[in-house]
Amino acid sequence: MQIEVLEEANPPGAEDVTAGLRAHVIEKTGPLPLIPLTLLLRDDENRVRGGIRGAIALCWLQVDHFWIDEALRGQGYGSRLLDMAEEAARTHGAIGAQLTTSTFQAEEFYRKQGYAEIGRLKDRPPGHDRIWMAKRWG
Repeated sequence: MQIEVLEEANPPGAEDVTAGLRAHVIEKTGPLPLIPLTLLLRDDENRVRGGIRGAIALCWLQVDHFWIDEALRGQGYGSRLLDMAEEAARTHGAIGAQLTTSTFQAEEFYRKQGYAEIGRLKDRPPGHDRIWMAKRWG
């Protein structure tokens, strides 16, 4: 047996790891759907000015990336995008949403949206913390 250390985004064999993990999860939980979810905020010139990328997996919405152009922050777009992502997840049977943020990012925004801290990793990066947050519906 040998171990390779590869520093590229999608090296040959990487999908085998994902497929192996997915097969294990299905064995333990049954065939729960994995639904990719992307919401895009576009301006009048059709440029993307914000959005959410994530997935509905294991009955939860997982928000992986959430960005709003700095010029548009504080105008309600973030709340609308998050509400719409949560609603889309609910239609697929999700029972809540989870995400991570950092102390230099949007911790207070998420708290205002009803998310609670469920974990914290200090010094990621040094001087800041990574925060895991979740919101369970009903």
